Amino acid sequence: MRHQIRILSLAAMSVGLWLGALHGAVASEKLVLTADQSQIIQLPSDPGTVVVGNPSIADATLEGRSIFLHARGPGLTNILVLDAAGKSMVDYLVHVSYADSDSLAMFTPDGRFTYACPADCEPILRIGDNELFFKGFVDQMNSKTALATSQALGEDLLLSRTPAPAAP
Repeated sequence: MRHQIRILSLAAMSVGLWLGALHGAVASEKLVLTADQSQIIQLPSDPGTVVVGNPSIADATLEGRSIFLHARGPGLTNILVLDAAGKSMVDYLVHVSYADSDSLAMFTPDGRFTYACPADCEPILRIGDNELFFKGFVDQMNSKTALATSQALGEDLLLSRTPAPAAP
């Protein structure tokens, strides 16, 4: 019985490969990206359309014959590149992971907390971290960005704040 199933599986795979070849199927090129980083791919000719399977995992920006791939979060997706006539130029199978060796995940009863530890450990954000930890980090980053943006515009946040009440 097992031998018959194995033969049927091999036959089905062979027929699938043969039909794929018959219809001009293009094998996927595998790309491995690190989350929160980008990679540039040069194409041999001008593309017409770029289709991203799941933009929350990886996204693409097109400029001329260059595709800028942006790894958003861990997972597996695909990116299809079509020419102006709609014919497939290339099909990328994109695997995004956290492949850094300096990160540390601390698991507690309250959840996971992630840190980058190249020398000293500092908190970083990863999907799946403790919700309060994540929210606190995002709030602090937003405050820092607002401060930097306002200072770049010439605003003085310290002077615009209401002075603290005098001590009794």
